[in-house]
Amino acid sequence: MKNLLLIIFITIALTSYNREDTIDYPHYDIKLTIEPEGHYIDVDCYLDIPNDTRVNTICFYLHKQLLIEELSFNDNKSFTISRDTSDIRYMPCATRYSLNTKGLKNKRVSLHLKYSGRITEWPDLSASVIGERWTEMGLYFPWYPYNPDYTLFTYEVEVLTGDEYRPFLMGSEAMDISWALYKAENPTNDIVFCTSKALKTLKKEIYQYKICLAYSTMSDTLINTLTSDLRKILSLYNKWFPPGGNTLCIVESMREKGGGYARLGGIYLPGFSETDYSESRRPYTRYLAHEISHLWWYRANSNTWEDWLNEGFAEYTALMVLRELHGHEYFDEWIERKREQSEGSDPVWQYDRNGEQAYTILYDKTPLLLFELEQRMGIDPFKQLMWDLLINNVSTTYEFKRILTDLEGKETAEWFEEMLKNY
Repeated sequence: MKNLLLIIFITIALTSYNREDTIDYPHYDIKLTIEPEGHYIDVDCYLDIPNDTRVNTICFYLHKQLLIEELSFNDNKSFTISRDTSDIRYMPCATRYSLNTKGLKNKRVSLHLKYSGRITEWPDLSASVIGERWTEMGLYFPWYPYNPDYTLFTYEVEVLTGDEYRPFLMGSEAMDISWALYKAENPTNDIVFCTSKALKTLKKEIYQYKICLAYSTMSDTLINTLTSDLRKILSLYNKWFPPGGNTLCIVESMREKGGGYARLGGIYLPGFSETDYSESRRPYTRYLAHEISHLWWYRANSNTWEDWLNEGFAEYTALMVLRELHGHEYFDEWIERKREQSEGSDPVWQYDRNGEQAYTILYDKTPLLLFELEQRMGIDPFKQLMWDLLINNVSTTYEFKRILTDLEGKETAEWFEEMLKNY
């Protein structure tokens, strides 16, 4: 096939690799062949998973147009597997596979899959696409066996490239003429593979953060302006938050639709011009601040109503950045906008994560409630609350209430719970 990219995920270690050892996180070891023009991928994947003997089923999702040719776990090819349509809102084109692992006593499960297919179907506003001009594949397809319960995982990838396409993945990078090696140095929550013929990269350091820009059209002036704004945002987060990840990738996506999104260690933004950024710099600041804050706000299950802890705090801390950089008047305009847009929406408590009101509840109502909480507590105690939530790895509303009670007392905690339930 023409213009193939061969991507080989390998494990390099100083000690021998033993599949009987325990592991802290799932680990992917994948070999991928991709033809962007033909929308074709061929994958040979090993996935090692810490085994929970209390669970008798392993499930994963793959794009429905990918045909599994071989499948085994722990070298066993005799097992029960079922398949069904996706039950996850952001993966409408996926198939759900379930394997029965009852009685398995190993400390880990090693899945081995071989699959291939032409991916030609995705939603109109999908952030995962494949094509000659631009390819960006992540869990929204998904192109690798993805399970949302595996909130964090690791991977290593060696990319053997053709002459035309420049690949890019999050992680450390070592390159030669015909290959590139990527490694996720810290656990992350997606394997986003990007490639195009025009892709370039630039590395910078801001404070203790290593910044990697992957871009196609950004000018030097725009890169300098963007870097300046990143420096201001990270300066504030350094004061407000405990130390988090120190590596950040920002990818200029060449998609025309689908919007931006963040992963742990990476931000993917649709292409924008110097003029657009200059004329809308304050809104872009809020957007960047929101996505960067997900380096800290990511621990709650994003498939449940508990996602308010991720998105609500990410959006409100972005508004706090606007207050610091652009003044109270501009901040107040955003608060009033949130108030108007959340008018008449359902309460945050136990809202339908897949419902029509989910966006308004997450991005308008929840930050508005956090504003009310900050007004009640005071700005500095609210910042202490954020610090305590992060340092304690809070991921549920129950844990949030416990931290809030310890900091502000039972009355304030119950008041805020009532706001979540009835406002």
